Amino acid sequence: MGLDGIIEKILQDAQEETDRIIEESQNKAEDIKRKARKQAEEHAKALIEKAKKDGDLEARRIVTQARLEKKIHLLNCKKELIDQVLEKAFQKEIFQNSRFKKKIVTKDGEKEEALDREKLKRELRPRLENAIAEVLKV
Repeated sequence: MGLDGIIEKILQDAQEETDRIIEESQNKAEDIKRKARKQAEEHAKALIEKAKKDGDLEARRIVTQARLEKKIHLLNCKKELIDQVLEKAFQKEIFQNSRFKKKIVTKDGEKEEALDREKLKRELRPRLENAIAEVLKV
């Protein structure tokens, strides 16, 4: 084997080593890409799942808030109606010249206490609300 043969052999070995290193590097790069894709997919799935849960939670919160606001609105409407009923009732002629008294029963006996119209309305309100609720079966 002459000098040219030795050089050729060295170059051939070097080319084979270079090809082997390139192939190993490409295989490692492909493995790294596969792992990165898998991690990215898993991360994306986790983010999507979290976003779905957050969205569902927010939707439930909004629905609950809307229901609460609806109930508050209905209660306010009922309160206004009861106020109107009480006001119209006290405008009747029978109540115009009446003085209202409250009988208080204690262990020492009975006594009467004068009631002004506003205090009487405040005391009648819960009873009226309960009666309405009972009639409406609410």
